[in-house]
Amino acid sequence: MAILRYSQGKFVLVVVCFLSLLITSKRLAEWSLRSSSPGVPSIRRPYASSHGNLSNFDDDAAASTDLTSSSVRIHDPLCDSFPDISNILVIVKTGASESYAKIPTQLVTVLSCVPDFLIFSDMEQDIAGYHVYDSLDTVLPQVKVQNPDFDLYNRQKYCIVDQQSCSVDIKDSEKPEGWTLDKYKNVHIVEKTYKLRPDYDWYLFIDADTYVLWNNLVQWLSKLEDPSTKKHYIGSMSLINDFSFAHGGSGYILSQAAMRGFVGNNSCIANHYDQRARDFCCGDYVLALALSDTIGVEVEQAWPTINGEKPYTIPYGSREWCHPIVTMHHMEPEEISSFWKFEKRFYESQEFPRPVIRFKDIFEEFVKAKLLPERYDWDNLSEDVLYLDPNHPERYTQKQKDKDRTKKLMKQYHIPAVERDAYKSFKHCSLLCSSVRNCFQFSYHHGACAYNKSFRFGKPAKKTDKKEERWMSGWQHRRIYDWAEEHQSCKEPVWPNIR
Repeated sequence: MAILRYSQGKFVLVVVCFLSLLITSKRLAEWSLRSSSPGVPSIRRPYASSHGNLSNFDDDAAASTDLTSSSVRIHDPLCDSFPDISNILVIVKTGASESYAKIPTQLVTVLSCVPDFLIFSDMEQDIAGYHVYDSLDTVLPQVKVQNPDFDLYNRQKYCIVDQQSCSVDIKDSEKPEGWTLDKYKNVHIVEKTYKLRPDYDWYLFIDADTYVLWNNLVQWLSKLEDPSTKKHYIGSMSLINDFSFAHGGSGYILSQAAMRGFVGNNSCIANHYDQRARDFCCGDYVLALALSDTIGVEVEQAWPTINGEKPYTIPYGSREWCHPIVTMHHMEPEEISSFWKFEKRFYESQEFPRPVIRFKDIFEEFVKAKLLPERYDWDNLSEDVLYLDPNHPERYTQKQKDKDRTKKLMKQYHIPAVERDAYKSFKHCSLLCSSVRNCFQFSYHHGACAYNKSFRFGKPAKKTDKKEERWMSGWQHRRIYDWAEEHQSCKEPVWPNIR
C-alpha cells in the first residue's frame, strides 16, 4: 500500500510539472506576440539571422498580431525612407512613475518607424496598446523581502490612481526611490531581452528620455566587425573607483556574440547579481561588472557619438564639431518632438545617400540664434576656468576650488588687473572673457566668474531677489559665429575608434 501511495504521489508530481511547463510555454508565446511592435511585428521582419529565426509562429498568429497592430500605429511617410534596422533591436528602460509621461512621445517619434522593440519597467503595464514588461519580477525573493530598495516596487502595485500621484508625497530629492530601484534592472533586462529576442545582430539599450538618430546608427554599425563573432559592449564610458562602464542614459550597445556569451551560455545569470546590486549605486555599473566577470568584456569608448547631453547642454568645440551623433540623453518630451521634426526637415532637404547629422548641424539648428551678449537668470554651464571671490571661500564646492585661478594668481608677483578683478561683477567677468582669445562664453554667480573654451547654451537658473546670488551668462557670439564659419566644412564622418 505504501508503494502504491508513493507511485501515486510521484505520478501527481509529474503531472503538476507537466502542466507548469505547458503554462510557462503558453506565457512565453504570449510574451513574444504581445511584445512585437505594432505596425511591423517581429514575426514578419525580413531579417533572417544565422543564429535563429523569429518567424517560427504560424500564419494565424501573425495575422492576429497584424490586426491588433493596424489599429495602434498610424503610418508616417517618413518611414518609407527609414534606414534598414531589421538587424537592430532597441530596448527602452523606464519606470512606472514616469512611463506615461515619457513613453507616448517616444512611440510617435523615435520608435514610430522601428519594426521591433521592447519596453521594460518596474511594473507590468500596457501603454497605448504597447506592452511594458516588469523587469524585476525575476529578482530573487530573498533580495526583495525587507529590502527598502523595493518599497516603491511593492507600493505601486496597490496604487488605485495614477502612479505619479501615489509617489508625489514620498519622493526624496537626495535619493529618489526610482533611482534606488533602478540598479536592479539592467542585468535582468539584458537577460529577458535575449530570451525574448535571441536573433538580432545588435541590441541597443536606452532610457525613456534618450533620443536615437537611426540613420547615423545604421551607418556606424555597418562599419564594425561581425557582431556574431565579436563581443562588443559599446557606450559612453563612465568611471567609478577606476572601473569603467557604459553610461546607461546615453545608451549602450551589445552585439549578438556578447549577448549569446553572457545570457545564452549562463542560466539565470541575472540572479547571480541580485544580492550584489544592493552594494552599488547604479544598474549600468552592475551590468558592466557582470559582463566583465562572465565573458571578460570591457566597455568600448564611443563618446561623443554616444552622448549623455542634449542640444542645449552639448559643449560645442573642435573635439565634437564634425563627429556624427547617435544618442542624446535627458531629452524632455517637448525636446524629443522638436528634434524629430528637425530630423524630418533635414533629410527631406537632402538627396540619397543620406548624410549624417553632426554636432555642427545641431548647433546651427538649436543654439546659434539663441546666443546673446548677456542673458539673466541663466546658467550657460561655463566651467573650464574659474575666478572665485577670495573673501568668501565658504560659498564654493571643492570642485570649484580645484579650478580656481584667483588663488593660483596670488602666488605671482604681478597679476593682470583683468584677472585680479574678474570675480567682482558680471561686467568684470565679461571684460576678462573678451581679453582671452579662446574664451567663447562666461557666467557670473555669487562672486564666481567662469569661462569656457567651448560653447553651449545651458539652462534656466532659479530666480532670486538677491543681486549677488543671481545667475548671469554671456557669449562672445561674434567670436563663436566666426569660429563656426571657419569650421563649416567637414570631411568624412569621424566615428569612434572601434572595430
